[in-house]
Amino acid sequence: YSAKSVLFDDFIKDITQNPKNYTPWARLAVKKFQNAEVGIFKKELDDFLAVFEPYASNFFSSKIKTSAKYSPLIARFYKDLGDYSHGGKRLRGFLAWLGYRLGGGRDTKRIMEISLALEIVHSFLLIHDDIIDDSDIRRGKATIHKRFEKIYGSRYGVNQAIVLGDIACFDAFDLVNSSVFEDRLKIIAQKKLIKTILETAYGEALDVEYSFEKPSFAKIKAVADLKTARYSFVGPLTIGAVFSEAQESRINALEQFGLDVGIVFQLQDDILGIFGDESILGKSTLSDMREGKNTMLIYRARELASEYDRVILNKVWGMKTAKISDLKKVREIVKKCGALTWCEKEKQRLSKKAKGYIKNITTDLYYRGILEEVVDFVGSREN
Repeated sequence: YSAKSVLFDDFIKDITQNPKNYTPWARLAVKKFQNAEVGIFKKELDDFLAVFEPYASNFFSSKIKTSAKYSPLIARFYKDLGDYSHGGKRLRGFLAWLGYRLGGGRDTKRIMEISLALEIVHSFLLIHDDIIDDSDIRRGKATIHKRFEKIYGSRYGVNQAIVLGDIACFDAFDLVNSSVFEDRLKIIAQKKLIKTILETAYGEALDVEYSFEKPSFAKIKAVADLKTARYSFVGPLTIGAVFSEAQESRINALEQFGLDVGIVFQLQDDILGIFGDESILGKSTLSDMREGKNTMLIYRARELASEYDRVILNKVWGMKTAKISDLKKVREIVKKCGALTWCEKEKQRLSKKAKGYIKNITTDLYYRGILEEVVDFVGSREN
């Protein structure tokens, strides 16, 4: 064998195309480098999805068959629910799975019912949220009420979507109730799940209320706390941990971690609502602007913008007929006034704070690495 200095990218390309030209330990080193680049969070998420997706698919296939005896309509409900649910990040299901493992749970097949329950709760809430926001698209596909309005009109579509959302919620609780865990753990977990759904509903109600007002920054952040942090992070992580019988101190640390990560998630959502790529987001980048969505980013922009730019921002943000040209004006103002910079710095601050809680969640360096990467993913995702 001979040795020489080459660029790393050229080395990777050549060893991939001509592996026999290299020593076994060189090929092994490349594998380790490539795995490190992927990251342990991505690896764990892929491992989870490899088990979860077939499990979820089987659940919906079974529901389609068993519900057909009631009516083809009910079977269609489950077909649409399965399709609507598919394609998301599955973050809430994954976090329940992770919470279970962080608490010491090792038989991960047992937690699949709980992960699916949380994903179905997510679909239930999104179906109703789509109605409230009058959204046409979700994850690049038609929303449930838009699918059904093709049959007998918009009123029919909305009514059936409400019913389908309710059915999804009931199915989620049935999954938890019929899981293999002890009844005492199911009771604790269901209390947490009920609290999570209630707080999400409170947040939704306030979000609707504030769309007719000019809420303070504290009120906007409180909505994010209820609708995002507690629902998407605190609930899944702590419910998963309950089923592994985790210590209360660990559950409390998971809650503190989840609250800060949740706000990071929302801040990134605020950024994507203005600067996101529509083809990646799977929804219109005009939706937040046309809705006049009260976000922390827009609040700061109004606060920091010049009087002239504030007039423009107030005119186009919430205009139902707003166009791409209006969005470009908003982007320019948000950048120029420093609101985008503030948002990025606030994400960094809260990310650092969230990572500070990790030492209280686990002493295992591997799991600490996963949690750190969860924080980084949440603050940098593109959809």
